[in-house]
Amino acid sequence: MTNPELKFTQIIGDRGTDSELLRNHKALLLSKEKNLLAFPVTLMEVNHKDKDNLEYGQFVFQGAYIYNFDLNSGFTLKGKITHISEEEYKKSGEEWYDSNKNIDRILYIENNIYTLSNGMVKANNLSDLKELNSVIIP
Repeated sequence: MTNPELKFTQIIGDRGTDSELLRNHKALLLSKEKNLLAFPVTLMEVNHKDKDNLEYGQFVFQGAYIYNFDLNSGFTLKGKITHISEEEYKKSGEEWYDSNKNIDRILYIENNIYTLSNGMVKANNLSDLKELNSVIIP
């Protein structure tokens, strides 16, 4: 612990990408026993890749990124979970979509992963991330 070493990195999105995790460590789900790492993310992407371009990206996703990890192979994206419907994505356009369905917390109980937003709680199977159920919060 006295000489930490960076072994793996993962770049997510382009300029404008954000996460509740940047402001609050409680937004991180980390389980050594399950080799699980998850956090909320608002993903922005630039359509044309120009390494000198400082343009902000366009909104493409808001939800949870779920990773498997180990000390030998690093991070592997297992999948993504969102509370925002296809219709809501279409309404959002290119700008960040300030929705009450933006995921800000993730937890697991046994073999289920739960994502929480102000407008919904969703349960997914941890092994394949298939949706089990969801509850709309009025």
